[in-house]
Amino acid sequence: MNEDFLRDVLEGLKRPQPSLPAKWLYDQTGSELFEEITQTDDYYVTRTEAEVMEEVYPELRAICGEDAAIAEFGSGAGIKSRRLIEEMKPSAYVMIDVAEDFLRDSEKRLRADFPAVQVTGVVGDFHNAVKLPQSFEGATCRLGFFPGSTIGNFEEGGAQDFLSKSRETLGDRSRFLVGVDLVKDEDVLLAAYDDDEGVTRRFTKNVLVRMKTELDAEIDLDAFEAIALWNSDAERIELGNLAMSDTEIAVGGERFQFAKGDLLHTENSHKFTEASFTRIAEASGWKIAKMWTDPRQWFGVFLLEAD
Repeated sequence: MNEDFLRDVLEGLKRPQPSLPAKWLYDQTGSELFEEITQTDDYYVTRTEAEVMEEVYPELRAICGEDAAIAEFGSGAGIKSRRLIEEMKPSAYVMIDVAEDFLRDSEKRLRADFPAVQVTGVVGDFHNAVKLPQSFEGATCRLGFFPGSTIGNFEEGGAQDFLSKSRETLGDRSRFLVGVDLVKDEDVLLAAYDDDEGVTRRFTKNVLVRMKTELDAEIDLDAFEAIALWNSDAERIELGNLAMSDTEIAVGGERFQFAKGDLLHTENSHKFTEASFTRIAEASGWKIAKMWTDPRQWFGVFLLEAD
């Protein structure tokens, strides 16, 4: 039994607003579902970021030169990195991810596809500082990569804490390329997080499935429905599993009651303005070197430099 998972579940269920850390959404199944989400018609984030990145590559090549190493935080399948590797031709690419099985599969594929690049998978929780291999440390240009606006998934204050920890991980004179989803029309946002295919709902509910299979929890999965809400005051999408009837969850020798309408919160997706993200980055020891965006200003790619 995963004791860390059990501890976080018990702590989360005891909160006034029951909630679970978003990192537990990403086992093998969750990671695969998330990759599927990025391909849905409603999820604009991946397509828009890819559009912006086409403008980024030539400038980034000029900045980094020929001796670059890339470390991607929460790499998943490494899909977004493939284009970056093709364009940057780095000497090394480091994948950091908490889902080890998924990481090893991705590592194997990338090694086969990019034999000239030293690909290394590091199992780690990027919420904390991570020790990177010498293949990264020795490069002239050390570039962190955090695409997909995953920066928006942290709890309040978590984005600043992550940027501080990543500053420690990447080291002095490093750079950090961060994809950031920007505030926009509510209808566009809600459609992206409640797609017609229902993939996001399966993704959100997967944490309950994990609790049943990995922690022997007693849960009536049919009693919960995955939902997405827009909180305009906090400028974030809120995801969770809503109790559709009175029910309970039994896990770790304890029982937790849910009345109809109670929410088990699983994840936030904060949206940013250029000003709000700049404030967080600068408070974390980074400075903004450059920002790129699309014509609709739906998505921003920020290049940070260690200050």
